[in-house]
Amino acid sequence: MAALQRAFAEQSGQLLNEAPQDVALEVGDRRNLFTLPFAGAFGDPLVWANPVVVALARLALADEAVLESWGVVVSLPGAERQHFHRDGPGLFDSAISPLLPAHALTVAIPLVEMNETNGTTALWPGSHRWQKTDKDAPSVSPVVPPGSVILWDFRTYHSGTANNSAEPRPLITATFSRRWYQDPVNFEQGNRRRLALDDAFLARVPARTRSLFAHLSPG
Repeated sequence: MAALQRAFAEQSGQLLNEAPQDVALEVGDRRNLFTLPFAGAFGDPLVWANPVVVALARLALADEAVLESWGVVVSLPGAERQHFHRDGPGLFDSAISPLLPAHALTVAIPLVEMNETNGTTALWPGSHRWQKTDKDAPSVSPVVPPGSVILWDFRTYHSGTANNSAEPRPLITATFSRRWYQDPVNFEQGNRRRLALDDAFLARVPARTRSLFAHLSPG
């Protein structure tokens, strides 16, 4: 975690000066999503392919689970509460969508504690099964320390809470999905890449985690 925090501090100046419409996606008030390079601490397999996280992803999505995107959401000081949303639409515009098995998971790795001051992610448990949206349903706002992760079904409603601190709140985010799925919302415009990697990086990927990039290989 210390290495990740240092890596973010080294790159934060460049990241925070990037225009949202160019390589960042504005996902709320003073809140942007950036693609992370698979380099340095951000390229450590213990981070992007943590054995516990990968095991959970494969349990939820079967052994075909792949790493669909890898980035960081940065909430600046004073960022207001984010809108109530899902990370992506249902697979079908019908009542069957909430009944289907998971097709993608969001994994969030905080670099500073997620809490009432820094901001956290409010989640609506069970909302991945909702037939109708219910903003008045009970939500949870977990305290998540650095070194822990939080995972949710892509269909779960959630909302980043306000950053009431004096510092940015960086939250590494990854999408694990079934091999055939591609996020249709967060990378449809601009120059944002889902995965900032090259052939040299893929050649170094350990065999046990190579299948996480199977969707990038021909056939």
